[in-house]
Amino acid sequence: MNRIVIDKNSNIKVDKDTNYLIDNKVNKLKIDINNCNVNILSIKENTDDEEYEFNINKGSLTFNNICFDSKDLNININLNKDKSEVKVINSVIANTYKKVKIIVNHNYKNTTSNIYNNGITKKDGSINFDVVSKVPKGITGCQVNQDSKIISLNKSNNNEINPVLLIDEYDTSARHAAFIGKYNEDKMFYLQSRGLTKAKAEKLLLDGMLVGTLDICFEEKESLKKKI
Repeated sequence: MNRIVIDKNSNIKVDKDTNYLIDNKVNKLKIDINNCNVNILSIKENTDDEEYEFNINKGSLTFNNICFDSKDLNININLNKDKSEVKVINSVIANTYKKVKIIVNHNYKNTTSNIYNNGITKKDGSINFDVVSKVPKGITGCQVNQDSKIISLNKSNNNEINPVLLIDEYDTSARHAAFIGKYNEDKMFYLQSRGLTKAKAEKLLLDGMLVGTLDICFEEKESLKKKI
C-alpha cells in the first residue's frame, strides 16, 4: 500500500481517496475529509503530547495508531455530513503513564463511529482510555460503538477505562465494552497445549491484539510485528 508521508504539523484538506503515514515528529494535525475515503497509519515512539482533529464532511476515515511509550494523545472527531463514518484502531504499549482521550461528535444524521482501544502495560506502565461519543437531539439514525481493552503484563492497578455515551436521541444504536485484566487463561492454556512456550503464546496474543486489529495491509502488519 503506497502512503503519502505527513512529516510536519499541518492543516490538510482531502477530496480524493488517500492513504497517509504520519511521521514520528508530527504531534499536531488537522484533516478535513470531503466526500472521499482516507486511511491513516501513525506509528509513534517516545513522542510528546499529540493532538489531532478530524472533520469528516461525507466520506470515511480509518485511523490506525500504534504507539510505544508516547505521551498523551487527544483526538477530536466531527462527523459533519450524512453517512460520514470513522473507525479508530488505537494500540498502545505503555512502560509509563499514558492517557488517551477521544471525542466523537455526531453532528449529522446517519453517521457511524467505531472506536477500538487496545492497550498493554509493562514495567511501570498504566493506561487511561477516555472515550466520549455525543449524539444531540434530532440527529437520528446514528451508529455508535466503543470497545476498549487493557491487558496488564505488570502489577499496575492504575489502569482506567471511561466510556461515555452522551446520547440525547432515541433513534440511535449505541454500545460500549470495556475490559481490564490479564490474558485469557483458557487461550493461554490452549496455545501452550499445542507446544508453544508461555512467552511465544503471549507474543502471539499480543501481536493479534495490537497489530492484527489494524486496518492495514499484510506487509505493514508484518513489519509492525517485528518492531513489537
